[in-house]
Amino acid sequence: MSDWKALIDQAMMQETSDTIGAHGTYGLAVRTALSNAQLLLTDLEAAQIIESIYGALVAYSQQVMLRMKAEDPEVGGVDHAFRAGQAYGVSCVLNHLIDQLTDVGSITSLQALDDFSDTLHDEIIVQARAAGLTVELLDAKGEILYE
Repeated sequence: MSDWKALIDQAMMQETSDTIGAHGTYGLAVRTALSNAQLLLTDLEAAQIIESIYGALVAYSQQVMLRMKAEDPEVGGVDHAFRAGQAYGVSCVLNHLIDQLTDVGSITSLQALDDFSDTLHDEIIVQARAAGLTVELLDAKGEILYE
């Protein structure tokens, strides 16, 4: 199995001369790192660390959403777009990367967290659309939202 750290180093060197190649190498680094994390899910202590990171990202995403609510920015304004984009970015990390992990031993609550983060992502999508973000939005499972 490849070393994800070496792949990131390789991609960083490729960036100046081969943008498309670097993009592919970063993708391979993502898959390799997730494969390594998946292997760790059979170890209770490692699985609990991954679960804790998952929980931190869920909480951070919600913290951003509540900050937006507390600030009450004008929908469609710059502040609203910033907070919606910030929450969307964190939610994408959860739903498009970490959700790829499977708790094969059922030693953590990854499935319950996955369900919860999907719900959060759906709520964030509403705000992202209201903000008028001009990025290609993805649903919780990584599919492009066309409407």
